[in-house]
Amino acid sequence: MSWYNTGWKQRQPVAIDASAFGSGAYQSKDVEFQVPPDWDLFWDNIRSDFLDVVPVDVAGNKLGFTRKAGASYADRSLYIQLPALTLKTLAVDQVYLYFQNPDQTVDLSKVSTISSPLIGYIDLARPSGLMVVQPLQRPPTSEPQTAFVKATTDQIDIFFAIGGLFTVRASPYNARLSNEDVEYVNIQSLDSSGTNDTNRYLEDKTRFIDGFVRVRAVGGSDGTDYALVCRVVSNFEQQIDLRCLIQVRDQLPT
Repeated sequence: MSWYNTGWKQRQPVAIDASAFGSGAYQSKDVEFQVPPDWDLFWDNIRSDFLDVVPVDVAGNKLGFTRKAGASYADRSLYIQLPALTLKTLAVDQVYLYFQNPDQTVDLSKVSTISSPLIGYIDLARPSGLMVVQPLQRPPTSEPQTAFVKATTDQIDIFFAIGGLFTVRASPYNARLSNEDVEYVNIQSLDSSGTNDTNRYLEDKTRFIDGFVRVRAVGGSDGTDYALVCRVVSNFEQQIDLRCLIQVRDQLPT
């Protein structure tokens, strides 16, 4: 049952770039993210004391958190800090920010000390342009069915549709249909030999945008093709690879 509490009316995904943590033991790490000051939907619908702004994991569990010093409703300034957040991957993890509950009168935050946090991101974009949609039935082939052309110097955003991939609960819980949800994603750029080249994408630009994962494709050598793969892992341990073909061409054939 993924919805935290029906008293909260809205939520927004937060992408946490765990790749900055490096390698080794990564089970927990402090995290910090900013609420965008130009996000009118948020600022026009929350309590001025921030009591209804709560971070929650994808299973619907409230996370321990504190509001960074200097939070100001009047100035639209708010940073949420998550101490010792349990990470699922060294790629891009997801949590949610819940808001809009005018009846919430108890402060659920706690004072915590945060050190060298990973950065989380709320992205207010909407998918457009370069989209990859998983077909309902695919022929027996390992080749990507969607292709995009870019120059070596281009940096392009690919939107992978993930909204229809996961299970919906058969019976509503508290008048809401609960979904299996995305826990984290891994990005890869694979050439014909299956080798991943991290120079062909920017993992720290990966974002969750309501039913889509946005991936930034960069670089590549002129005249080469590679598969851009978005591996989506759910909180029910499903793993689904979405992919497209990136063709790098500095000059198109005449």
